[in-house]
Order: sequence, then C-alpha cells, then structure tokens
Amino acid sequence: MLRSVLALCFAIGTLWVSTARADFVVIKHAKNPTPALSRDAAKAVFSGKTKTWSNDVPILLVIGNEDSPAMKWLAESLFGVSAKTFLAKIKQDVFKGDVVHPLSANDDARTIQKVQSGVGVVGVVSDVAARSLPADVAVLPLR
Repeated sequence: MLRSVLALCFAIGTLWVSTARADFVVIKHAKNPTPALSRDAAKAVFSGKTKTWSNDVPILLVIGNEDSPAMKWLAESLFGVSAKTFLAKIKQDVFKGDVVHPLSANDDARTIQKVQSGVGVVGVVSDVAARSLPADVAVLPLR
C-alpha cells in the first residue's frame, strides 16, 4: 500500500514538474525576412557574432536580467551557461565595442513592444505569449 501511495505521489510530482516547465520561443519583427534559424545561427545572433540579418538590417537584441525566465532559458538552452554568465559576456562584448548595446525587457509584454520597434529587433518570449502576438511580430522558429 505504501509503495502504491509513493508511486502515485511520484507520478503526480513528475506530472507537475513537466507541466510547470515553461517553454520559450524566439520572436522577430514580422517584416524581417528570415524564415527560421538553426541552433548555431541562433547562437551567433544572440552572442553578437552575426551582426546583420540577410537583408543587411542590423540585429538588435532584446534581453532580460539574470532573473528573467526567458533569459535563463536562452542562456541555458542555447549556450549551456547560467543567465549571469551569459549576461556578463554580453556586457563585456558591449564594453569592447563588439556588440551593440541590447534593449532591456524583463517580461513578455515589454519584449514584444521592443520587437515591434524595428525590423532588426529579436527577443525571446514564453510560448504562451507567442500564441497571441500582434500582427507586426512573428515567431522565428529554431531548427
């Protein structure tokens, strides 16, 4: 009996953990002609190695602080580091002049607003927010 109860508690706990995990997507301005990015291309965009889109429009990142769930997802899933480490690298590259100073947004609504501001702007939002994007913002699939 005890084993059954423990198994049920474990199953419920596992279900809660898997459904509580948030997923995130990369978003772009709808006029940005880039149809999708490979994971390597996304790393190049978010690290500042790639400076322009295919239409020669400069890339401008929207990033959050180290406590931002989207920033944590970006740093961990694309770069395998903490948000703190990723942000320190971005700050260092901005200071050296290698990367344009990114726009700051710590939530989905502000990230969407920033992406609306220009064709070259790119950011990360929750998949929930991505379900109801305004017409001038689109998901940029990662492949």
